[in-house]
Amino acid sequence: MENSMDIKVENFDIAAQGKMLFSKANLTIVAGRRYGLVGPNGMGKTTLLKHIAARKLAIPTHIDLLYCEQEIAVDSTPAIDAVVNSDKVRLRLLKEEEELTQKLEDGDTSVTERLKEVSDELRDIGADKAEPKARRILAGLGFTAEMQQKPVEAFSGGWRMRVSLARALFLEPTLLMLDEPTNHLDLNAVIWLDNYLQNWKKTLLIVSHDQGFLDSVCTDIVQLFNKQLYYYKGNYSMYKKMWDQKMKEHVKKYEQQQKQLTALKKGGKSAKQAEEELKKNMVNKANKAGGKGKKQEQSSSMGDENDEPPPELLQRIKEYMVKFLFPETTKINPPILGLHNVTFGYGNQVLFNDLDFGVDMDSRIAIVGPNGVGKSTLLKLLVGKIEPQNGELRRHRQLRIGWFDQHSNEALNGEQTAADYLCTKFNIDLQTSRKHLGMTGLPGESHTVKIKDLSGGQKSRVALAELGLGAPDIIILDEPTNNLDIESIDALGEAIREYGGGVIMVTHDERLVRRTDCSLWVVENQTIAEIDGDFDDYKREVLEALGETLVNH
Repeated sequence: MENSMDIKVENFDIAAQGKMLFSKANLTIVAGRRYGLVGPNGMGKTTLLKHIAARKLAIPTHIDLLYCEQEIAVDSTPAIDAVVNSDKVRLRLLKEEEELTQKLEDGDTSVTERLKEVSDELRDIGADKAEPKARRILAGLGFTAEMQQKPVEAFSGGWRMRVSLARALFLEPTLLMLDEPTNHLDLNAVIWLDNYLQNWKKTLLIVSHDQGFLDSVCTDIVQLFNKQLYYYKGNYSMYKKMWDQKMKEHVKKYEQQQKQLTALKKGGKSAKQAEEELKKNMVNKANKAGGKGKKQEQSSSMGDENDEPPPELLQRIKEYMVKFLFPETTKINPPILGLHNVTFGYGNQVLFNDLDFGVDMDSRIAIVGPNGVGKSTLLKLLVGKIEPQNGELRRHRQLRIGWFDQHSNEALNGEQTAADYLCTKFNIDLQTSRKHLGMTGLPGESHTVKIKDLSGGQKSRVALAELGLGAPDIIILDEPTNNLDIESIDALGEAIREYGGGVIMVTHDERLVRRTDCSLWVVENQTIAEIDGDFDDYKREVLEALGETLVNH
């Protein structure tokens, strides 16, 4: 077992800010498996990754691990060097080789044997393949050859995070932990990463809100529930089916138990006596099932005979539900929104030249294309956030547009509570406001907290409630999933499916595009055009352009 690459940590507790996050939990990670860690936000998923990374849990010392921190040293090192030079072993050997070669050239033959050892070691670790490998990873994450030479300090925060991710993939530790790796990527980079990780040979532990990504990449799911970890073989969709089945069975058993309690109370027992009697019955039943042949009083059925019921009564599990609703729309006859002969750019960079593009209430469009071609700019031109340099935006006078992006939280009034904010903005009563907030999955106690004190994910829910209450005819979404969890992204997809208006989105979430039946329009050559083919064809194109092959499930 000494040299096993498996990890097993039993019976551990983790508390943070005075809150118990894990209690008597067990962590089991088998080498070479790819795990998705799932569970509601704020329950300790990131805390667990950080504890593993800091070796606060008893991880065997021979297992090298890396938690992909979202930060990287900001200096004048070119992006390619920041990745290649992260392999300290390779750097040390290259330096030693250089020094030994110099000594040999100076006539010192005593170094010959060591020089051969160093050269062999460099060959064994594939030192000469390091730079091509790093370039392949950076290209996959959206860096052109020119960008790879740019210093790290010249990149924005989002791009520096990509360098950090590239470095982690390049190093290939025995256990790699990724926390929301798709968050700062565009769709093309997610397509590449998803494909690349399917061939990952070492161990992965991933936290992600991207269900399609978890389905493609993961071989196992670890669920954080009730301060414990539960393990499921298969990807996210398979886990979800098993979990839903478990929940149905639990509800059935819980309701049976409640009926028995009610019957005992009707027979004159107090609530406490009824509970005690039921627990006694449960213990008797367990003993019987365990083959203890004493004559026991008959206890009423408690589900599966082979389960060993705990002597505690079942608790109601409050299922986490999210529902978004967009109100009914009234059809407006086209044309309702369009850009005509539009030219737009920043400085010397022309993004659109003589562009014609229109949408109506039947539109379902996902705009795709590589980073920096102007996808978000196109959405801003459509909504009138920026003005064309030439040409015009034509908009129907009755048209109401709903806009939602990853910065929508910042537009909320931070000094008001969530409930008051919606009441003021839409002139509705407190009950209606709270009902809408509740549907988006915002817990009741958060409705009366000032918006500035809510988390990013909670603010996004307020912004989504606001989007629905605005009764838009067309919805424009720019990377809407960044602050949302899996359940909320599902609910958003469902709301769009049932919505009667037009939808235009830029998103890196493949599942949202597929679920909402969006047609794909690609921005290229300073214009936009509908793609021939479906999402799989687009994926194949993106990967082929990078010299990669699509991994088939």
